[in-house]
Amino acid sequence: MASRTRALNMTEGVIWKQLASFAFPMMLTNLLQQLYNTADTLVVGRFVGHTALAAVGGTGTIIFLIVGFFAGLAAGAGVVISQYYGAGNKEKLQDAVHTAIALALVFGVFLGILGYLLTPAMLRLIQTPDDVMADATLYLRISFGGMVCGTVYNLGAGILRAVGDSKRPLYFLMISGLINVILNLILVLVFKLGVAGVAIATIVSQLLSSIMILVTLSRTKEAYHFSFKKLRLNPSMLRRIVRLGFPAGIQSMAFSVSNIIIQSQINVFGSDAMAGQSAGQQIVNYVYMPLMALSLTITTFVGQNVGAGKWDRVKQGTRVCMIMSAAVTLFMSALAVIFREFLVSLYTTEASVLPYGMLTVLVSGAAYITYVPTDVLAGVIRGSGNTLIPMIITLTSICLLRIVWLLIAIPIWHSYLVVVLCYPITWAVASICYIIYYFRGKWQRDMA
Repeated sequence: MASRTRALNMTEGVIWKQLASFAFPMMLTNLLQQLYNTADTLVVGRFVGHTALAAVGGTGTIIFLIVGFFAGLAAGAGVVISQYYGAGNKEKLQDAVHTAIALALVFGVFLGILGYLLTPAMLRLIQTPDDVMADATLYLRISFGGMVCGTVYNLGAGILRAVGDSKRPLYFLMISGLINVILNLILVLVFKLGVAGVAIATIVSQLLSSIMILVTLSRTKEAYHFSFKKLRLNPSMLRRIVRLGFPAGIQSMAFSVSNIIIQSQINVFGSDAMAGQSAGQQIVNYVYMPLMALSLTITTFVGQNVGAGKWDRVKQGTRVCMIMSAAVTLFMSALAVIFREFLVSLYTTEASVLPYGMLTVLVSGAAYITYVPTDVLAGVIRGSGNTLIPMIITLTSICLLRIVWLLIAIPIWHSYLVVVLCYPITWAVASICYIIYYFRGKWQRDMA
């Protein structure tokens, strides 16, 4: 393999140092991404109103439903690229990179058109209140208009992470995110565009980040170099990516469907509950960011080491990652729960909204430790090339169980608390399933 000045070879060296050095930039990336999302909700919540906050925060599940399948395909592409990179197979790596970028362009355009057309129907499906409907429709349709920018950036950043480079996606996000915040303030406070201004700012920043990613990949001299002249969907590589990514895509969509059902139950309690849940979820997302970074890190780590045939190192890395994830998640959870009233009040000062946000943080934030085995072990199993089992476990122990919980519990105890309790209950069940499957060891024999 050529010089790896930017990329990180995870098949050698001290494991905890490699995991930390790769995960830390990703944690900062996630932090910045969440800060920019927070800026969106803070601006509309403080300067537009709680219905605008509900519109921006309450539509996230719909956006992820549309992009969820592509997110799964992108995950499959990342596994393929990390394995070819670990094995030193330059030719296959080139095919994988160009097929992945082509896939991002095609799906970005398709998902944008689909989301734009289905926006009204999806908002009615989740029982969006009348006082939120207009803003939610406007915000979603503008967001879907720039969908291709997001798919290209996320796939391109995934390529860099798959070869061990987690720093440059951070730098790009710093630049584009700063533009997003500045545009938010200008378009909302100066031009009074409301939720439309927030959506436009997001699209512009994503366009900038996608351009930076493509320029970086096209200028690199490494084996993962991208050239527009080679851009095409290689049939055999596409089949491999789809074979690994399809289960993850179905899993993401199913996850989104269950979250949409949850959101529809929250919406029944009105715009105050929607706004409170939006604020609370923003805070809970900060608890999840380090865990998400470590989960993506262990996927890359496992992918490279599987490609190099180093299974003992895979198991060692799994143990180290589990310990690191548990420690940082407990720390973040404690901060969120202790300071929940102050944190929620940053988003809104309306007395009718605050209790919903504080309850969301208390229930979900305190229980996030139960989700650690799920995220870490799912990353390990995917990195080994097995994406079917994570799909099955997620569909049954999280998605299906959430629906069953809501169908049984809500008619008996019709309260907001019962709705948000479905998160920790399903996290715990999923983690138990992942632990049992991991220690059975079958995921090693199922390597792609």
